[in-house]
Amino acid sequence: MERPISYIPMDRRQALYRGEKLPDPTHGAALFADISGFTPLTERLVQDLGPQRGAEEVTRHLNRVFDGLVDELHRYGGSVISFSGDAVTCWFEGDNGFRATSCATAMQAVMQQAQTIRTPSGEMTLAMKTAVVVGPARRFLIGNPRVQLIDVLAGKTLDRLIEAEHMAAKGEVILDEATIDNLGPRVRIKAWREDSVTRHRYGVVETLENMSIPAYWPPVPQDALDEAITRRWLLPPVYKRLVEGGGEFLAELRPAVALFVRFSGIDYDADEEAETKLDTFIQNVQEILSRYESNLLQLTIGDKGSALYAAFGAPFAHEDDVVRAVTVALEFQELAYRLPYISPLQIGICQGRSRTGAYGGTTRRTYGVLGDAVNTAARLMQAATPGQILVTEATVRAAGDKFTWEDLPPITVKGKAEPISVFAVSRREAQATVRLQEPQYALPMVGRALEQNLIQEKMTEVKAGHGQVIAISGEAGIGKSRLVAQIIRLAKRRTVFRLGR
Repeated sequence: MERPISYIPMDRRQALYRGEKLPDPTHGAALFADISGFTPLTERLVQDLGPQRGAEEVTRHLNRVFDGLVDELHRYGGSVISFSGDAVTCWFEGDNGFRATSCATAMQAVMQQAQTIRTPSGEMTLAMKTAVVVGPARRFLIGNPRVQLIDVLAGKTLDRLIEAEHMAAKGEVILDEATIDNLGPRVRIKAWREDSVTRHRYGVVETLENMSIPAYWPPVPQDALDEAITRRWLLPPVYKRLVEGGGEFLAELRPAVALFVRFSGIDYDADEEAETKLDTFIQNVQEILSRYESNLLQLTIGDKGSALYAAFGAPFAHEDDVVRAVTVALEFQELAYRLPYISPLQIGICQGRSRTGAYGGTTRRTYGVLGDAVNTAARLMQAATPGQILVTEATVRAAGDKFTWEDLPPITVKGKAEPISVFAVSRREAQATVRLQEPQYALPMVGRALEQNLIQEKMTEVKAGHGQVIAISGEAGIGKSRLVAQIIRLAKRRTVFRLGR
């Protein structure tokens, strides 16, 4: 059974258990591991087994791989700070690079054992590339605790980590020069690569001297932390599912809308107010998303540009998720204009069938929405200019005339054989605001019979001349807006009031 504690990074979990505080600023080694092959594996298993069984099977394989990787990470004293799709960013506090590099090579050994997946129609192969850099970093804890706390690792060291990962090939472990210098003769480099812009050099590991490293993290009981602590680390709908024992139902293949945002303007190394600025921005983002019953699923930080990812339609779907996503994108741009330290945003939106649910190792997990549409939204974000929102043609069709669109030349993006048609959102039409207080659901409401009966009793009282007050409260994503729309629909049907136009 999944436990909420597994959603907290291991070093943060240990500190909470002991009542200690993590250092900031900090110094150590950062490791990035990126697995490729799960998107085509999802497509194959869906073809072979159908949407539901395919989603369950790919999640089983994903968890099996991450179990092995996270076990190695914890054995060498590292922590998963964040998940980025099928990739993880990890941190080794106080490490000069040896523990992280040893862990990276051990992770590659795990992948070699787990990379071949047998499906009903044939074999498929996974692969992973890993990068390790050393240096100083900032460690932030941000976000609204009523929505979700987010652990953030930031600074120029993370920029070099991303740069190193881009130079790695599948199956490789690549190191920055500082790590190689620290390891000295214990590491043998088989190839050197240089970034054409920064001129930073990185080396591909051939062999690493084997040294025995004992188990690092002492055990923390699954129920060691109070519920008031653990629930802050999970999105409310995910936490609710877990405590009710419904975590197994989170693995699905379903339509979803992905929204990616690139933002910049904060100096994470030199600005003493960096944490406050980032926290203010992210809490505003969380507040906007909560109003549209969406969730922030991913945050990656870099001095050269940071990115956040939100999904609409998971774990709860709405008929107008595309409209909600585009409306939120416009509100995000307005937010950036209000915060002088945030540069104009680059935003990409795409919808499509995605695999959703909890995934990761037994001891470290996350909730995610993954798939081709998610990857495409990220590519659109990268192609957008500052202040621009790019969407696919399918998004335009789904949103219709609620927005004004600018038809742009097709663009070529990674992962697509042919150029894709793109449009920019130039403005929101008058009717485009998602007015959650008005009926907007074409299908009849299912469930909530007790609440609907109670509401209709109150309406009878109102028509008899006795005023009534109804309060609807609950955590984000449980369907409050859908119930409000149903109340208005019932009220119009019974002529309790009439909506003006």
